[in-house]
Amino acid sequence: MIPSQFLFGAAYYDEYMPYDRIDTDFQLMRDAGMNVIRIAESTWSTWEPTDGNFDFTHLNRMLNVAQKYDLQVIIGTPTYAIPSWLAKKHPDILSTTKDGPSIYGHRQLSDITNPNYRRYAERIIRRLMEEIKDVPHIIGFQLDNETRSGGDTSPRTQALFVRSLKEKYPDINGFNRAFGLDYWSNRVDDWDAFPDIRGTINGSLSAAYKAFLRDQITEFLHWQCNILKEYIRKDQFITHNFDFSWITCSHGIHPEVNQKDCAEFMDIAGTDIYHLSQDNLDGATIAFGGSVGRSLKKAPYLVLETQSQGQVQWLPYPGQLRLQAYSHLSNGAASVMYWNWHSIHNAIESYWKGILSHDLKPGRIYDELKAWRHEITGMEDHLQIIKKQGVVAILADNRSLNGIDEFPYQTYDEPGQYNNVLREIYDTLYKMNIETDIVYRDDDFSAYPILIVPMLYSADEDTIRSLEKYVENGGHLLVTFRSFFSDENIKIYPDDQPHGLTGLFGMSYSEFTIPKDVSVSFSDNPEIDNEKEYPVKKWMEFLTPTTADVWARYVHHDWNGNAITHNRYGSGSATYLGAGLDETGYRELIKRILNVAGIPIPENEFPTIRRNGINRAGKHVIYLINYSSEPGVYNYDGQPGHILVNENGISPENNSAKTVVPGDIIELKPWNLVVIETE
Repeated sequence: MIPSQFLFGAAYYDEYMPYDRIDTDFQLMRDAGMNVIRIAESTWSTWEPTDGNFDFTHLNRMLNVAQKYDLQVIIGTPTYAIPSWLAKKHPDILSTTKDGPSIYGHRQLSDITNPNYRRYAERIIRRLMEEIKDVPHIIGFQLDNETRSGGDTSPRTQALFVRSLKEKYPDINGFNRAFGLDYWSNRVDDWDAFPDIRGTINGSLSAAYKAFLRDQITEFLHWQCNILKEYIRKDQFITHNFDFSWITCSHGIHPEVNQKDCAEFMDIAGTDIYHLSQDNLDGATIAFGGSVGRSLKKAPYLVLETQSQGQVQWLPYPGQLRLQAYSHLSNGAASVMYWNWHSIHNAIESYWKGILSHDLKPGRIYDELKAWRHEITGMEDHLQIIKKQGVVAILADNRSLNGIDEFPYQTYDEPGQYNNVLREIYDTLYKMNIETDIVYRDDDFSAYPILIVPMLYSADEDTIRSLEKYVENGGHLLVTFRSFFSDENIKIYPDDQPHGLTGLFGMSYSEFTIPKDVSVSFSDNPEIDNEKEYPVKKWMEFLTPTTADVWARYVHHDWNGNAITHNRYGSGSATYLGAGLDETGYRELIKRILNVAGIPIPENEFPTIRRNGINRAGKHVIYLINYSSEPGVYNYDGQPGHILVNENGISPENNSAKTVVPGDIIELKPWNLVVIETE
């Protein structure tokens, strides 16, 4: 379900405000062209200050004033942060982790499987829905907030885990074999004597427990969804604000949530995308967040949270807010909503600043967002992309992420190793102006000429066969190191690596190590500088080709084996990368694969980024964005079209409906863009 109009707004919390100013705020919102607010997701203790006593004063006040100012509303269920009285009454609701019982105060520390939690959560959800079910300007509902499990390892949750294992493995001996539990006498010959998961040294069992917790999140959100469906109208949507792993900002796929499974029963996917700013604004995190958002429903997505100011070091340069907003549109967003409207005056997020600073006066940030919204008014159908198709797909996989977490590189000082490789490859493609989609192991890859699979550490036989079929039918597959090494239980395969695909790749390997002062040199391609060497990092495997061609070899005083192989197979090809590279190395490898696939290598590269797709008007629209403080140029390579947006905005008097044709040199001012619509 795509909203009928582009949504522009912010989260608003009347209950947080230091004094009464709701009319002032909502008038400012309307003046800025905002049409939606997101409320209620953080307010359980406000709606239910004591057990069974409900007070929706702030809620009804926000709804009434929103109607007065013609603002639509998205309601969040308030279940991700419990009130203190509930923690006191039922301390078992707080999750128990390896560090012991959680202490009340932070959010998302609840055991979402706990019966007491579910009972009180259902009560507040139903009471909330009964209060608002007839409000006409509520357009949608957000389930919970950036849901995660709290990492609960309480005896009750572990008992649920053991029950799930018993259902999957009726024969306990089969369970022991599948998980390799004879090691160090870790066998379990009595389900009732199952050991505490917190002490396990078995990576398979640890990863299985993490997968179990992810499944509980899917079930929890589905449970909430079913409750809401008893109340909502057909014209209202259900969504969730999925977030990402975090390294200084939104980074990679979330390790604790099977987001695609969760999104199946929602009407539209939502995301919270936070990114670097100032000189570090490159658009890559916005693009990656968009690729994940689109992947969940194969459709446009909502940006339910992004920053206007955010963390202190993210204060945007003048003009960057406009660029960021257009960037979200260029990736298929159906909304741009900010967290939050007003800066908070106390508690942990006091310095995560909103559209209004702590003085609550409209300033530069407000003025820039207001100017952008009025700039695009009337042109939304031409600027909003509703369909995109990447040239390349990257397969993302939580099971393999867990496997790498259990068995990281032998250097342990790099967190989030799976996501780091995923983003290094994605960002390289992005900077080369190669549109890239995120897919999952159960998806159909056939529409993509190139499929990249980073560190698919855990690979079941069905996935292996689907990838082989993809290549047989003409696809070009690139797989990185540490792939196909273990089965679905993270148990290492006992045969030639890569398991089940030595014929596909035309090579095998059995030796690997951590590189030090090692590089690779490409060979046999006039398009690539054979004299140049590219550093190897993280990991290196020594590949032994059978039918494959060697594309690159290690350069080192002793290590001089094969690093990259390429094999023709069926109607396609399979390339295996046995080593971690830096951006320059990935770039050269990707160029070679593009050549094999017959895909032109884009002439224009970062900091000038091209994004494109089909807009609501059914036409092709191209965004040319300069992520730089220096002027840029773009050698136009698209179809003839006309300019919708230039550095001065989109009014006809600014661009005079200027036409462009292939070969035109388009000048781009610093932190600015041009948008072109073609026939």
